[in-house]
Amino acid sequence: MQTYENVTTKGYGFALAACAVATVFALPFRDYLNSANAVMFYLLGVIATAARYGQKASIAASVFSFFSYNFFFTEPYYTFYVNDYKDVLTLLLLLMSGIIAGAQTSKLQAERNFFRTKEHNTSVLYAMSNELTATRGREIIITTISHHIKEAFNAAVTVWFPEWPMSELREEQAARWAYDHNQPAGLGTSTLPGASGYYVPLAGTDRVLGVLGLTPRDPRAFTSDEREMIHTFANLAASALERADTAEIAEKVKVEAEGEKLRNALLSAVSHDFRTPLASIKGVISILLMEDSRITPEDRKDLLASAHGEVARLERIVSNLLEVTLLESGKLQLRKDYYFLPELIGNALKQTEATLQGRKITCQMQQDLPTLHVDGLLIEQVLVNLLENAAKYTPEGSPVVIHGNTYGGQMKIIIEDNGAGIPAGEEEKIFDAFHTGSPFNRKGSGLGLAICRGILQAHGGSIKADNRLEGGAAFTITLPVGAIPAMTEAA
Repeated sequence: MQTYENVTTKGYGFALAACAVATVFALPFRDYLNSANAVMFYLLGVIATAARYGQKASIAASVFSFFSYNFFFTEPYYTFYVNDYKDVLTLLLLLMSGIIAGAQTSKLQAERNFFRTKEHNTSVLYAMSNELTATRGREIIITTISHHIKEAFNAAVTVWFPEWPMSELREEQAARWAYDHNQPAGLGTSTLPGASGYYVPLAGTDRVLGVLGLTPRDPRAFTSDEREMIHTFANLAASALERADTAEIAEKVKVEAEGEKLRNALLSAVSHDFRTPLASIKGVISILLMEDSRITPEDRKDLLASAHGEVARLERIVSNLLEVTLLESGKLQLRKDYYFLPELIGNALKQTEATLQGRKITCQMQQDLPTLHVDGLLIEQVLVNLLENAAKYTPEGSPVVIHGNTYGGQMKIIIEDNGAGIPAGEEEKIFDAFHTGSPFNRKGSGLGLAICRGILQAHGGSIKADNRLEGGAAFTITLPVGAIPAMTEAA
């Protein structure tokens, strides 16, 4: 960007050159031109100078033309002496006409430049507004603001906040004053005018968010029209920053609300699922403590078995809570190895043998199933949770069918039952932690399916639930197939 002094110097040089060109073109025809025609050459030069470099340069061109016309076109030639009073009048008319024509041309040029600049700035403002509408996050918003304002005003842009230090104390003082008083400061103002930048407060609805600073490339103050446009950019920037702050606060509130919801759900789960087995265990212990000969050895054994079952139930609840905590924190460690699906299903059926007692279990496996590279204990936990879920929500003695096949490099495991199915709209919600459906018909803590989804996602797999056309629910597990390496096969 050229400095103001360079532009002025070039303008005077152009004025002198325009006068010289007009003289060179008109001088050969001096004997054939009347005074009015000769003057037109110089007026063209004055107008050209005004259109390119403004009013000061056009006045200089008029003065140069005045002396050049006097020297070359009034008798006696090549002197500044004038014999005829008519030539004096012509010279004066040339000077006045040049000044007036240059002033008008310069004014039109300035207006054209003003509207062109305003149109450009309006276009940049519109682009900035559109981009900020789709932008989230304070840092990205600041980058967007700086880019567009720099393009509009060809100035170095600073977005300052009270907690941010600035490299120069004078600039920081101007920015802080603008922030504290909610008024512009710095270059071109009555407050700290020695600053290099012009600082405008970014005023939000109820407070000042920060300060927008512009340092022009050339040493000049911004015009009133430019300052007005800068304030428009600042208002738009403040609106975007305030929206970002509001969104951040809303996100924090949402996270806190989710945490509170999780704590309430956890309390509800603990109070419901711990109370029943603890009451049963307490009742068994109370009976066993009674010194009553009517308690036969068989009854004592049954009571101890019942207490053992309730302890195992409590152990599963605690284990589920711990697994949910690990999944939520991302600290679940996978100990992968190669397993065959029938092996994993067999182990899961053994663990749920008591729960599934009286039910017909059918396994329909594809021949020559490939191996799975998974954490065997965790996948068994997934299968156990799904089988226990089928036992909870289906009639006693109802069948459960387990399918295993491959499709497109994925292993699909489907567990079907013939219970009441999944309520409409609950197909995804049942995988949320502590979701138990109707509070009047809850049969668990709502952690089993959430744990299943977390474990499968950690393996790069997925799970979904659907209702069968014949009635009942179907849970489909998808896991990536893991081929056994050649060295393992050789072993």
